[in-house]
Amino acid sequence: MKYQHLLTVILVLLIAQCPLHAKDYRKWEFVNPADLKITITPEKLELISGTIATFTITISNRTNHTVKIHYPTGQQWDLATYHGRTQIFRWSQGYEWADAPHTIPLKRGETRSEQLSWLTVDRNGEPLPHGIYRAQGMVMIAPRHLVSNDCKIRLLPPEIKPQQLIETRLNQFFDIELPRYSGKRELDWQIDYVYNDNRIAVHSVNRTADKTIFTMHPMRVGHVEFHLYAYHDIQDATRSLERRSFRVEVR
Repeated sequence: MKYQHLLTVILVLLIAQCPLHAKDYRKWEFVNPADLKITITPEKLELISGTIATFTITISNRTNHTVKIHYPTGQQWDLATYHGRTQIFRWSQGYEWADAPHTIPLKRGETRSEQLSWLTVDRNGEPLPHGIYRAQGMVMIAPRHLVSNDCKIRLLPPEIKPQQLIETRLNQFFDIELPRYSGKRELDWQIDYVYNDNRIAVHSVNRTADKTIFTMHPMRVGHVEFHLYAYHDIQDATRSLERRSFRVEVR
């Protein structure tokens, strides 16, 4: 009984101190994350793989009073990029930051921004596979960094043709002619719809001596946007040679 009474007293004392600990922790955090808004914006939504992608990271004061943001080191910003769920780049990797605690006041409605860049190549210096990549910006305040929204960019093949407009009528078949060869190697053209909603479909694909011909069937009135990507016949599906873009208006 004596030990049970002692245990009860200890528990009561711990519970009584919990609000104090929570209050102390809030003081230790320096800033309420809800007072700040972190955003990231890409300079370009699409760019050729192997070139430099640039992002603007912004921190904004959402309150009606000055917020003091504290940095424990000389690093104030960071950038991470992902392919699927895998992080493939961290801007700060390889850097060392000296301890340099400092505080910056952010006035009501004030913002601070920084541009960070990412060279879109792999560890061997080769252009990354084409497709969608995701980026996050970070503000490295103490005691924990704040993370921005996600933004997405698309990495493209080295040759991009301007979008071509095609006007047609319902059930009026039309052809799209594409080169069959690149040098001596045959090309495999793959279609990627940006917006279709079952308005057109590929009726047939035919080949002549030097051309690949897509015959399209307009089935519903409206507009359609799609890309055609060129691959070598045995090439990695993530590394195309060329993209041609089309917008079709079905009357």
